[in-house]
Amino acid sequence: MVKKRKRKLTDQEKEQRAFRKEIRDFLINMGFSSVPRINGTEFEYESRTSELDAIYVYENVILLIEDTVGDTSTHLLKKNVIYSKINENPKKFIEFLKNHEKFSGFRDFMRDRFDNMYSLDQAQVRIVYISKQKIANEHKEVVSNVTYIEYPTLLYFKKIVSVIKRSAKSEFFKFLNIDDDCIGVKVLQSTSLSTNSFKGNILPEHHSSFNNGFKIISFYIDAASLLRRAQVLRKDGWNDDDDVVFYQRMLNPSKIKSMRKFLYDNDRVFINNIIVTIPIDEITLYNEKSEKIIIDDNGEFQADGSSRTIKTDPISVEIKDHANIIGIIDGQHRVYTYHEGTDTYEEKIAKLRVKQNLLVTAILFPRNLPKQDCLKFEATIFKEINSNQKKVSSELLQIIEEVQKPFSTVAIARKILLKLNESGPLCDKFETLAFEKEKIKTASIISYGLKPLVKLEGDDSLYSLWGNTNKERLKIASKENKEVYTSEEYDILNEYRDFCAEQLRFLFIAFKEAIGQDQWKFRRKNTNNVLNVTFINGIINCLRNLIINKKTGNVTYYKEKLQDVSKFNFLNYKASHYAQMGRDLYEQFFNG
Repeated sequence: MVKKRKRKLTDQEKEQRAFRKEIRDFLINMGFSSVPRINGTEFEYESRTSELDAIYVYENVILLIEDTVGDTSTHLLKKNVIYSKINENPKKFIEFLKNHEKFSGFRDFMRDRFDNMYSLDQAQVRIVYISKQKIANEHKEVVSNVTYIEYPTLLYFKKIVSVIKRSAKSEFFKFLNIDDDCIGVKVLQSTSLSTNSFKGNILPEHHSSFNNGFKIISFYIDAASLLRRAQVLRKDGWNDDDDVVFYQRMLNPSKIKSMRKFLYDNDRVFINNIIVTIPIDEITLYNEKSEKIIIDDNGEFQADGSSRTIKTDPISVEIKDHANIIGIIDGQHRVYTYHEGTDTYEEKIAKLRVKQNLLVTAILFPRNLPKQDCLKFEATIFKEINSNQKKVSSELLQIIEEVQKPFSTVAIARKILLKLNESGPLCDKFETLAFEKEKIKTASIISYGLKPLVKLEGDDSLYSLWGNTNKERLKIASKENKEVYTSEEYDILNEYRDFCAEQLRFLFIAFKEAIGQDQWKFRRKNTNNVLNVTFINGIINCLRNLIINKKTGNVTYYKEKLQDVSKFNFLNYKASHYAQMGRDLYEQFFNG
């Protein structure tokens, strides 16, 4: 009998297989189970033929997975109808899969792992579309009610899960927009209002020197309880809230490993306290007489009972048992050392998680304090703590300045760079996440390219070109560096950012078209690719020369001028020679 030769996989098939393994590894390590015999199984549901790439289940959470390494535009739009039908009645679709002869593996899985604990009414079903390529926002808007995971987000979760394993679930469920009370045993409970009480103390304002209304409490909490409630808003994470600037570092795997070994060998807690923030509405304080201590909207203490004086006497701190409510400012490694792992230390650390108490110092903000002011305060505390530890990078200092001084030129420049990275010729070209490879680093572009271009003075700045009649208000707001800015001031700030991003896109569109797609890639050694820090800053400096000489224009104008720019030897300019590149580009293509 002649042995059948195995078909050789194409490069795209190899890439798809590796991509699916990445997805599988991060979900399995987090505690999900893979349903067998799903990949590529075709079915017809309500007169629509389709297929699923995978199904993963954790307790009552069911993820319907679609993954792709190719172009998402046509692929995603084809899925719109079936996704809409599934979302109309997820319970009906799960019943359909259970009863379909092709999905016997799913039926058996649900019978053994789901049906004896949960009803389909309690199921949390999510369609998760995971792409190796960036997905255009206009396509996401058309195909809604789908959770999108682009490759940088997958890499982020893969990294976090590789370090803290199953303890990453809380953050992932938040990403999936699944409320903590709707997952696992909590969905079986008659009430979701569960709390735990911990012993602590209040630190009066005159001992903390913080502003009135800022309350500081300290308490002991077991590691397991803290892990369930903890969150860290990391700068390399998935959250894209425009009102929040994230600056926390990623977890260090070797540091976590060595700290777990310390716990295993020494059987004792780390003595440093953990610095956190907790929303006032998530906690309740009681004095020694078990009287509820009221914190009003201004952050002032009152008491319901006879005792109305709040001292450093012992208190009880009652904290709701909700995920992602305790924000860690300092001490994430000490907290996540206790994670639910799979290493040789886990058996012992599992006992320490519920036995050992960590000392937590929590900052309580007044309810009426604006969100931006809370973030400013947190960033200041983070910077103060870390300035005496590991050297803070230029990028991190820029991010923190964006929180503390949103109207500074550094903050404006950084926001503009992020806008350029969202769409247009520089879409997804900048390294905005620490673990991204073959992308352009940003710190030098912000400091030496964009900052001089967008400064609020000078005849070489886009500010001089901006025709907004109220632009003087932006300059005044920047100089004042106020604690609180008005919505009108933020509006004019956003208008200036948009104007600057638009002017830069006009020029970069023309450069990209003239140079060509083949070279419009990250510059590695021994290649003719052009995209690197020197190239980007060189074009920015070219724009500054155009502004000075009043020769700026629209895309059509730039395309006409730059028809032959592909002959320009960009690779001759090294390191910080971008000022010279900018002058040479101007002289050769615009000053004739």
